[in-house]
Amino acid sequence: MYVLHAEEMNKLDEYAISRIGIPQCVLMERAALGVADCITQCLMNESVDKDKLSNSAKTDVLILSGPGNCGGDGMALARILLDRDFCVQVYLPLPLEKCKESVRKEAECYKEFGGTILYELPDKEYDFYVDAMFGIGLNRPLSGNFEQAVNRLNSRKNPKKSRVISIDIPSGIHTDTGTVLGTAVKADYTVTFSYLKPGLLLDPGYQFAGKVILSSIGIDTLKCFDRDSAGFTFRKEEVKLKDRNPSGNKGSFHKVLVIAGGKSMCGAAILASVSAFRSGAGYVEVLTHEQNRNPILSALPEAILHTYSEKPDEFTVKDLLSKADSVVIGPGLAEDASGNFLVETVLKHCEKPLVIDAGAINLISEKEEYKELLKNRAGKFITVLTPHPGELSRLTRLPVKSILEHYEKTVLEVANEYGVILVGKGATTLVTNGQRIYYNRSGNDGMATAGSGDVLSGMAGTFLVNENDPFIGICLAVYCHGLAGEKASDLWGKRSVLASDLWKGILEE
Repeated sequence: MYVLHAEEMNKLDEYAISRIGIPQCVLMERAALGVADCITQCLMNESVDKDKLSNSAKTDVLILSGPGNCGGDGMALARILLDRDFCVQVYLPLPLEKCKESVRKEAECYKEFGGTILYELPDKEYDFYVDAMFGIGLNRPLSGNFEQAVNRLNSRKNPKKSRVISIDIPSGIHTDTGTVLGTAVKADYTVTFSYLKPGLLLDPGYQFAGKVILSSIGIDTLKCFDRDSAGFTFRKEEVKLKDRNPSGNKGSFHKVLVIAGGKSMCGAAILASVSAFRSGAGYVEVLTHEQNRNPILSALPEAILHTYSEKPDEFTVKDLLSKADSVVIGPGLAEDASGNFLVETVLKHCEKPLVIDAGAINLISEKEEYKELLKNRAGKFITVLTPHPGELSRLTRLPVKSILEHYEKTVLEVANEYGVILVGKGATTLVTNGQRIYYNRSGNDGMATAGSGDVLSGMAGTFLVNENDPFIGICLAVYCHGLAGEKASDLWGKRSVLASDLWKGILEE
């Protein structure tokens, strides 16, 4: 499923109107019908006022319109709802003559059906509020009557007895970044058209969008944007892992080397190693500190274990690297002399697909020579970096706040600078190879627990070599990691999930 930015979506609309010849009023009609159907479905599924429905009273709807095409969608919706016997009022925070021609035309049609336009915000309660003020066109903070309307809407007296539906994206949310432009509508539902938008998926925008409903307006198949470079996300029915070879053996499903666990940090090594196995690896070898031997062997007797006490043996490390099909380094790795030795050795001598996580990312962040070694891998060997925002901050020297405000831009820049597949972990994890970007929608806040990232690194090490395309493999690892979190939350509740609970849901059919 594609994810389009505002500029791409505007080009798609323009192409449909000017090149294909679909009138703008037709697109508005299709959009309005999609929102009207959402309201009708909402009444059927979760009646917001059952007493009112049982008494056959009309459903009250207030549509907050705006000056652009989204406002035109709102005016068309008002007419359609009137025709469906709803009680509808439209509030317009500015004079109609200051709106686009498309809005004025739809407003005239609405009035012909007996509708009226209010220029002062009514002081009454409605069953539905429809936010049709700005859609994807806003790029500056809300102000004046629009800001007042949003604040009034968000602070209405009985929010549990009503529903708020935003058209395309909640007004006040930046379409491309998900940032809040001063203030923003807090929607229960967002009906967006043709394709998802980044602002509906990225934090904090997704928190304002509510349940996102994708509605077709008849232009989904047009090819006026570069589909090979467009952002995307997965729907469950679209996900297909590579078939396993029925006559395969443990070598067929690859050997993953996990370099993890400094002194007394066996947990991270166990989590990453078990996850590599649970994701379908045939072999898992573990290189860790001697103190971790007994706990790891007890938890995972299937692993082939190699240990070191003070400084790892260089010959052993190089030999392990040469025999592995993929390498994971970093979970629980000590940021000391032995950790530095391991990171430097791997960056210099690993010629296999490599996943770099946690402690290894922090060590690379501290030394420019490590960063140069990382860049030297670009174009030669596949490398995956899996930082959370704090680790990304250390790597880029940018404040976390700045990174989160421009998360997509930051992960793209880092991926291109180092020539890596970058997994920007977060509420919505982003995966990019510097050209394409994947927005992950699986998972929940139950996964915000220590060790969850270690599980992902082990999964990534296996998916990297067991899927046909390494980039898509990493996207699938992130997606399945999220599904595992959802499964664990169903079993234990979000507050009680442990990282080790995620194993139960990895690749469950």
